Amino acid sequence: MKTFAALMLAIVLFATANAQTLQDSVDALARNYKGDVGIYAINLRNGETVTYNADKMFPTASVIKIYVLAKLYKDINEGKLSMNDEVVLHDSDKVPGSGILLFMHDGLKLTLGDLSWLMINMSDNVAANFLTDEVGGVERVTDYIRSLGLTHTMELAKIFDKSVYSDSTLRREYGIGVTTPRETGVFLTKLYKGEIVNKKSSQAMIDLMKYQFYDTSIPRFLPTYRDTIEIAHKTGALNATRNDVAIIYTPRTNYVLCVFTTHNADQRWITDNKSEIFIAKISKLVYDNFVK
Repeated sequence: MKTFAALMLAIVLFATANAQTLQDSVDALARNYKGDVGIYAINLRNGETVTYNADKMFPTASVIKIYVLAKLYKDINEGKLSMNDEVVLHDSDKVPGSGILLFMHDGLKLTLGDLSWLMINMSDNVAANFLTDEVGGVERVTDYIRSLGLTHTMELAKIFDKSVYSDSTLRREYGIGVTTPRETGVFLTKLYKGEIVNKKSSQAMIDLMKYQFYDTSIPRFLPTYRDTIEIAHKTGALNATRNDVAIIYTPRTNYVLCVFTTHNADQRWITDNKSEIFIAKISKLVYDNFVK
């Protein structure tokens, strides 16, 4: 009995020491980064967490699109919308930035399912604006976020639309959306557990996020990516902001990782932007410690 108790104590002490080592390593990387950083990670096997500025508010950039997607699934589940519903693209709907609909012809018909795929995996801005309208606008998206118990996460405006919240302090400071690393981590944990809308809808959203086109941040340094590891994630990028949030599935454990960076010194639009590398380093560090 004493031997068993001693063994259990050793396991607990090892886990505590290991977690502290990981936290120290994350702190060191974050402190040396030239920009503002927020990090939240949770091991879904044992609840171990690692944080850095986890409750600080950051611009979401395109990360806000996962919340628009959740509101869409809620409305579909309630019978208000269907993935087969169609919209018609007009030149007046087009906005700059990421995606491909900007380059498509006037009169193109798309289903809400088409728009969902484009919004999440190509981060299409036109698709995001369409879907925000379909679910009732930015206020309705934020209302749904509030219903999940997330008090600092908001959609503030459609993309390149100055008519919504254009005079608000939050809009000027954070752009189209605001969140904290912890709140988005809580959202992804709820999604993982099947608690966003319902299990079927949660899984559908996760499956969609696994086809993310932009993989130069969280997935970048992870071994055997797309072979034995699956990553459901969403990126967000502005000149001075680069984010990536994910559920990572591995053979040994699954975990959530959210990394937000803003006021970045390196604002170049290149694959080797220092913020992209930083997020990748944090991702590899968390992987090496969580996946033992």
